[in-house]
Amino acid sequence: MQSTFSLDRFGRWSGGLAAAAVAATPEELSARFTAAASVLLGSDRVYVGFYRRDITSLTIDDAGPDRWNRDYDARVYRLDPFFQKFASSRQDFLLPLSALRNGDFQFTPYYREFYGPSDSFDEITGVFNLDRLTAGYATFLRRNGTPPFGEQDLAMARAASDATKLILQKLLDLCRCRDKSMMVGSARSRLSSRESEIVQHLVDGGNAKTISRSLAISPGTVRNHIKQIYRKLGVHSQVELLATIRDVAQD
Repeated sequence: MQSTFSLDRFGRWSGGLAAAAVAATPEELSARFTAAASVLLGSDRVYVGFYRRDITSLTIDDAGPDRWNRDYDARVYRLDPFFQKFASSRQDFLLPLSALRNGDFQFTPYYREFYGPSDSFDEITGVFNLDRLTAGYATFLRRNGTPPFGEQDLAMARAASDATKLILQKLLDLCRCRDKSMMVGSARSRLSSRESEIVQHLVDGGNAKTISRSLAISPGTVRNHIKQIYRKLGVHSQVELLATIRDVAQD
C-alpha cells in the first residue's frame, strides 16, 4: 500500500513538473510546480521565489498578491535563517529548519514575524544559485497540527533537487523575459512617431541611407534619430535592437 501511494505521488510530481516546464508565465509555473511539490512531500504549502545579493527577495505569488509575502519580500526576509545562509555562502543547499535554528528560535524576531502569523512550524528549504547574484528557492511548509518533516521527506526533497533547480532556472528566465518586455514596451511608448517609423525600417533591413531616401530626410537626420532610439531602448547597435525586438515579439 505504501509503495503504491509513493508511486502515485511520484506520478503526480512528474506530471506537475512537466506542466511547469512548459508554463508561459512565472505565476503559471509557480502554481503547477508548487502543487506537484506539495504532493511529493506532503506539504501544506510550497513557495518559490528568488534571493538576490543586491536587492530584495521575490516570492512568486501564483494565487494573487499575498499580504505576508509582501512583508517578507520587503523586509522580513533578511531575518530568515535560510536567507542569511545564502548571503554568507555561494553554495547550493537543501536543509530542514532544525539544521539552522537554535534553542531560542521561538523568541527571535523572525519567529514572531513569520511563524506565528503564518501558523507554520516546520519547513525544508532548498536554495540553488542560478547566477552570480541570484538564487532560486523552494520552501516546503507544514502548519501547526501536522507532523514535522522526517528523514524520508528530506531524502525525497534531495532526490528532487536537480529537477527543482531546473524549474527555478526556467522561472528566472520567464521573469527576466517579462521584465525585458515591460521595459522595452515602456521605452517604445516614449518613441516619437518618426522614431517608431525608423525602427520599423531598421527591422525590415534598412540603413541610414535607404531610410533617408524612403522618408525624404537626410542620412544625418536618420542617424540622429537612430541614436535617440538606441538611448530610449537601452541598446547599442542595430544587432541589439533587432534581437530585443525579436525577443519581445516572441514573448
